[in-house]
Amino acid sequence: MRSFKVAPNQTAPQSKARKMKDKELIQKLFGRYDVSNFPKIIKYMQEFDQKVKPYNNYGKPYFKGTPKFSFYEYLKNQQLNQTPEAIDTVFERLASFTQNLPNWNNPGTMINVVPPVNLASLSVVNYIQGLNSNFAQDAYAGFLITAELEVTKYISDLVGWNWQKSIGVFTFGGKGTSLYATKIALSKCDPDVSMYGCKAFNYFILTSATAHPCHYEVCDWLGLGKNSCIEIPCLENGEIDLLKTEKIICNELEKGKIFLGCNLNGGSTNELYIDPIKSVYNLISKISQKYKLTYRPHLHVDSVIGWVYLFFQNYDFTNNPLNINKNSLKKIHFLSNLAQDFKYADSMGIDFHKTGFCPYASSLFLCRERQDYFAMNPAKYQDLQDLEYGNYNPYHTTLELSRPATGAVTALVSLKTLGVEGFQQIYSSMFEASELFRKKLAQDSRVCIINPESCWLASLFILKPENYQNLNLDDIIALDNSIQQEIKNFNINFAKYIQQKACNSEINFVFTSSRSHVIPGTNISLGTLKAYPMSVFFDQYSVVKIIQELKNCIDDYITNYTNNDTRNITSLISDDMVYKEKSRKYEGQK
Repeated sequence: MRSFKVAPNQTAPQSKARKMKDKELIQKLFGRYDVSNFPKIIKYMQEFDQKVKPYNNYGKPYFKGTPKFSFYEYLKNQQLNQTPEAIDTVFERLASFTQNLPNWNNPGTMINVVPPVNLASLSVVNYIQGLNSNFAQDAYAGFLITAELEVTKYISDLVGWNWQKSIGVFTFGGKGTSLYATKIALSKCDPDVSMYGCKAFNYFILTSATAHPCHYEVCDWLGLGKNSCIEIPCLENGEIDLLKTEKIICNELEKGKIFLGCNLNGGSTNELYIDPIKSVYNLISKISQKYKLTYRPHLHVDSVIGWVYLFFQNYDFTNNPLNINKNSLKKIHFLSNLAQDFKYADSMGIDFHKTGFCPYASSLFLCRERQDYFAMNPAKYQDLQDLEYGNYNPYHTTLELSRPATGAVTALVSLKTLGVEGFQQIYSSMFEASELFRKKLAQDSRVCIINPESCWLASLFILKPENYQNLNLDDIIALDNSIQQEIKNFNINFAKYIQQKACNSEINFVFTSSRSHVIPGTNISLGTLKAYPMSVFFDQYSVVKIIQELKNCIDDYITNYTNNDTRNITSLISDDMVYKEKSRKYEGQK
């Protein structure tokens, strides 16, 4: 074997210089192991903040930036450096990436269900992330993993479940919660599936026609196929049609297929439709008995948005201590009553990053019975009473083996710092402001509100071209398809116009248009404009300001632009996340 030797008088100085250089690099990037490094982290955050300042645009919908940026053109010129790059230089580069970031604090930023972040939650999780804990098991997380258990208890209490029997795990997002539910449904009806896999074309699960498209996507990911997810028609109020639901289930069972269960709405994205959970629970009991099923089909509620109305279940609607206006109070009470039926579900999805004021991703999958949850890995079943530090290993059943603390920790801090009354106060205030927004918007004859009696914060509306401003929504629905397409293009281009002005910091608000949203009760798409006001700063004062700006924009758009004039406006927002092509409709549907 060859050996390489260096003269003794050369080894020492080279080694010493290298050690000094290594130590300098390590101390700069990793600090020290025997003291807290957070003063250094805070110093770096302050330095990075200074680099971001040129792009800051607080008070506007977006950080400063340009709408035109080619990822390919940027990437083809980048090479990984051989030697360490100065932190200051790296910060300078990364700061430029904050261009066009949405400012969710701004009350006029209304492009999706994304809230501002609770600063106390953010502070704690930034600290915790610096300690690099892993919620795969308690050995890697210390007592910090208690946060996941504690949040599970609080939400179980709100739902009305026995917290000693329920179980919850945080996962990568709302799609993750539906993935867990569908996997449990599969394991309950077919215990051998984990070992031998799915039987092709053998299963079916039901979802609502107004549900999120991820219900189909998780069937794809699990190998069931999107066509195993059958779409249930809805009534005019947005709820699933129970009679058709029963008929579909019976038809499929009589074909010899296995009924996995239902993935229902617990508050849809735009309209906050909540399906009749108790009625479906009773229907599943009836079906199970009729067909002598050896398992109980799983009932999941996709309540990633609507869960917050559980905070109002004990609100004194008679004395109304928050002095919520009469119309808003009535609607909140209605939603609260619907949410109380979540307790009949087998599992739920909860997005704290949507309606809990937490950073991405903070999604909780909550299961009513531990027995159901451990159907995914029965050998690892564990009662809550048996959990002790040293034997808590969520990784036995979780999808992820690398589990960040983000969701559980931020959710716990948000829940504790706001409490039930804090959530009630914030959401009732935002609810009232949203009602006012629609009311003032409806006073403009050029605007047609799609959801005037909405029980949610989102406002859906269209702008009418000059030739059709005397028409109401029913009139427009009755128009020829070519005219409807003209109106649709008019609205899509108006949304592009708004987005570009917002990106240029010319206005203080922004919303989107959807090419695929259909008017409830029809199959007609008019390029619906969608405003999701999710900022805690969205109040009655900001509504007046936004409405006035919006009217000015409508004046300018109608006076100075035509459909052709807006062809070159770049759309800054893709509109296909919530509304995209779903799987086929049930073959028996007309």
